[in-house]
Amino acid sequence: MRKLLLATTALLALSGAARADVVLDTTGLGGTGNNVIFSSIASSNLILGKLNGQNDEVVRFRDLSGNGGFTGSANGNDIKIINTSDLDITVFDSTNTVQVGTTRDIFSLKGTGSVFIRVDAVDALGNPEQFNFGSLTLAAFQLSLSAQQGFDLKATNGEVITDIDIFLVGLNSKITDFEHFRIDAAPIPTAAVPEASTWAMMMLGFMGVVFMGARKRRQSDKPAFRFV
Repeated sequence: MRKLLLATTALLALSGAARADVVLDTTGLGGTGNNVIFSSIASSNLILGKLNGQNDEVVRFRDLSGNGGFTGSANGNDIKIINTSDLDITVFDSTNTVQVGTTRDIFSLKGTGSVFIRVDAVDALGNPEQFNFGSLTLAAFQLSLSAQQGFDLKATNGEVITDIDIFLVGLNSKITDFEHFRIDAAPIPTAAVPEASTWAMMMLGFMGVVFMGARKRRQSDKPAFRFV
């Protein structure tokens, strides 16, 4: 009974250590991350931004709605994007080849429709997770053509955000003004891979189990009595 209790306690402790979360805050637009500035229009559905702080990661803004007229420009120290109802956001390193993550994203929207946000993330142990903020149909999350609605996505407990999809629902819903103010970039955690020595020990252990099993079978095949 004591062993079972200890095992249960250890399992609960491990589960608590691996817990991760992403939260959405709409009460303020603070933060100390790097500003996202306009870089270029890469194609009809892809706009590139760049961080202007110590880090120089590339931010990809992709239009998934196909509505047409998707474009971006500089807005002071921030990037401004218009004409989309489904905006996907990912971050890559300075070479625009290796994906990195974020721990905080601060942005605002103006337009029409109800806002839904889907966040892909990786926890501290490298396990993929998804967070859906799908109940944003209250009046506070109904976009307005006259005022910006601010959003602050925060990753906690070792979580790192890998992808953000902001999409609108409703008749003729559209983002008429998206501004991304700040990003805190972070490396994406990866699942631990056993070292070569660990693999060797595992193989030796497996071979030992097979050998002992074969030996026991040979011994059990011997006759119980021998006649002379």
